[in-house]
Amino acid sequence: MTYSDHGGRPRRGSAPSSGSSRSNAQGSRGRIPSQGAYHGPRGTRQRSSAPHRSSGPGYPLRARSINFQSGRARRLSANRRLLILSALALVLLVLLIVGVSSCVRGCSSDQGTSGEANPVDARVAVGVDEDLTRRFATELDRGEKLAQIAANASAYENPDLLELALDEPAAIDFVAAYPEAEKTAQSYGEDVTVGTVPELYCWDARWGNVDYAGAPLALTGSGPTSLSMAYMALTGNGDRTPADFAQAVTDAEMATGDSCMSGSFLDGSGALDGTGLACSTYTSNADNLTQVLDNGTYILLEAQAGMLTDATHWVIVVTENSDGSVQVYDPTSPEVSSKPWDPATIASACDTLYALSASDSGDE
Repeated sequence: MTYSDHGGRPRRGSAPSSGSSRSNAQGSRGRIPSQGAYHGPRGTRQRSSAPHRSSGPGYPLRARSINFQSGRARRLSANRRLLILSALALVLLVLLIVGVSSCVRGCSSDQGTSGEANPVDARVAVGVDEDLTRRFATELDRGEKLAQIAANASAYENPDLLELALDEPAAIDFVAAYPEAEKTAQSYGEDVTVGTVPELYCWDARWGNVDYAGAPLALTGSGPTSLSMAYMALTGNGDRTPADFAQAVTDAEMATGDSCMSGSFLDGSGALDGTGLACSTYTSNADNLTQVLDNGTYILLEAQAGMLTDATHWVIVVTENSDGSVQVYDPTSPEVSSKPWDPATIASACDTLYALSASDSGDE
């Protein structure tokens, strides 16, 4: 068989052709056995059954691995692997988070259930000092009641009560109970000593629910409450509460003005007759204030808005301290009542000092 490459040159060692290439091409081609003639792009060669060894200048057949996977298929496969790995990573992360959360809850539960409860208040951790525990308990109670007030805000006809609860933590208990409370007054029910001024507040449940000047006395009763404090200290009697003086002011038609009590009720109207009290007035200044207190009397004054608090209201000056400061009881503000004041500051808050004394003392 003759084989010619592209140059038309016969290959050495090839057998003579027995016919033309045309006739060979047109002849019938037999089936190629598994080990025999090999038909490739350069003709037909005899395949040896033995391992191939090159014995001449021919072209040896090299084994080559065939990759049936296209580039696109490889990319898709890589993407699938990446997606699978990402999904596994996400699952592991979720399991980790769930495990940590369960551990935290379990540890917190163990800590909460282990040991004994605080004997004063179970809401406070064991081992906390008793005084601190009580202080925490008070604030926790106030927080719960403030939440109750907020939830029932529509039950309050006067929104100023809601503001009172927000502005004065000490009034939260009163405001929380107000919607269901009886709107009547109760007796004072405590011991009273001459010369000792009891510290009273307008929102006390014993009188704060009573209506006065068109609103609960808790909001409007600074005048009657201050007057009641002076009365108890001067007479030693607890029979006239702020509610009693509020009724007297109302009957005298003097529940007027920004403070809801006219100063005229104290001076010159005769409204104090029968109460055992007498009143003298002085121009407000620091010297008059301290001199009147030295005489063993108590001073009521109408503090203007923005001086001690935001609103115009009545307070009582009860004593002069050893350092020259004065003590003020403000029935609307525990903060004002809790600290000493410079006499000039207090005197500048008003125009008139109303000095109250016992009517049988001769100091009228």
